[in-house]
Amino acid sequence: MKIKAVCFDMDGVVVDTMRYHVEAWRHAFNIKGYEHDEHVFYLREGMPGKKTIKDVFEVSNVDASEEIIEDIYVQKRNYFKKNAQYDFIEETVSTLKSLQNLHIPIALVTGSRKEFVNEVLGKLPFTFHTIITGDDVKEGKPAPEPYLLAMDQHPFDPSEWLVIENAPLGIQSAKSAGAYCLAVETTLDQKYLKEADQIVKCKDLEQTVESLLKGAK
Repeated sequence: MKIKAVCFDMDGVVVDTMRYHVEAWRHAFNIKGYEHDEHVFYLREGMPGKKTIKDVFEVSNVDASEEIIEDIYVQKRNYFKKNAQYDFIEETVSTLKSLQNLHIPIALVTGSRKEFVNEVLGKLPFTFHTIITGDDVKEGKPAPEPYLLAMDQHPFDPSEWLVIENAPLGIQSAKSAGAYCLAVETTLDQKYLKEADQIVKCKDLEQTVESLLKGAK
């Protein structure tokens, strides 16, 4: 295996935001009288907003109107914007810095909206070569489209890409796109990440990425 490009997910990999997304989702559903465990939303990380709402209702056998779906979507976004506080994940920032000297493409693929992505990345001391947001795709994760869009901007085969993810839908997206997927345990336990090619603790991320780039498994 020869890795020639690396792609990072954002929420839960680069920046510690997932707890706030989950809190916002639970708040928005609760306003409408629906109570859901936090894992309902952690397991749907990366899925586009309205698709998340529809999927949660479908699994719960609830026939929700488009008006309710739109209202939950707006409530979630407003709550998140008002209450979210976040920090960058130190181990990922260190990994990004170590990659800067290797002169290989470094991409970011996220289901978050462009507005929020620009806000986050404006505070990050690193520049990605390629950025794909939720606003850039027709089908978000777990579909392969987000990662394929990033790959299409560089002259490498999908199998030459390393994708770093932290959630089941993101892993499915990366694997469907043909990439080698490294899952990092930041928000979910190993049992939820088994579809990845490899799973690591956050503290081992930088060393593992370096080993993969050198051709080690």
